[in-house]
Amino acid sequence: MEQGAYQFASIMKNKLKTLFPDWCADYEKSKYSTILTDDLDSLMTCAIERHVKSNDINYFYNFNELYVSDRSDKRKPIGCDLALVKGRSWCNHVVRIKKDDTVNPQTANINALLKVSRENYTKKYAGSAALTAWSYYDLPLPKTREGQLLLMSIDSAYLGHYSPYFKSTHNAYLDMMGFPQLIDLLNNTTVKEFKDIKQKYNTYSKIKLDPHGNLTTQLNLQEIQKLFDFEIALPERQFQLRNKFEYVKDENITNTDSKDGIPNLISFALVYKNTASYTKI
Repeated sequence: MEQGAYQFASIMKNKLKTLFPDWCADYEKSKYSTILTDDLDSLMTCAIERHVKSNDINYFYNFNELYVSDRSDKRKPIGCDLALVKGRSWCNHVVRIKKDDTVNPQTANINALLKVSRENYTKKYAGSAALTAWSYYDLPLPKTREGQLLLMSIDSAYLGHYSPYFKSTHNAYLDMMGFPQLIDLLNNTTVKEFKDIKQKYNTYSKIKLDPHGNLTTQLNLQEIQKLFDFEIALPERQFQLRNKFEYVKDENITNTDSKDGIPNLISFALVYKNTASYTKI
């Protein structure tokens, strides 16, 4: 890609960054803790927060329960790959049913910032929360091609590039985020290569708590670590139950006009155009 294209992407990225909530630009060390959920996207986002700002994991959320490690820790948490209705979070989901739904003003979510809803669902950002944080904090891309492939495999962030109906939108977001190099990568990579990467590193595996309250996973973290310049690891401490929630997956919301009518929401995301996944008290 020509130098002018890289400069254009940099300009677009700077414009996008101005839309993010103020806490993203607060670089005070260890000011916040983080909430880990059950997959690699969340773990990578937590790892970025720890690398950039020394914000470490104190909570684990599996969409049915919230667990805490240190109850005496009074720092405000940041949800990582978590569509919180209130509070700070990195998120990549569509969180509006209709375009004027109430949106959490503290969410670092491109789809929320650019007012994507069910009404214009095909215009959504279809990357990962980790890639959003990576862009915002201006981290250098992994040095190796395999590292870049793994980064784009998180939450299947590569997939939109291979749809003739969505490719231009997918590329536009990567440009906007300052990643024209990743467009070049996608242009020279097959879907099979991404599937092989996901299988090699077992990226589909979930993060869970064992009976003793310790986090465990079948993610190939030892090998994943070799591809990145900062630590990607589960905290080695016990977690205890703090809250229980009701999890709902509504696979037909075609007759639902707004998420604002759902009481006691904790998190809410459209996982498909007419399918919502949410938790409530």
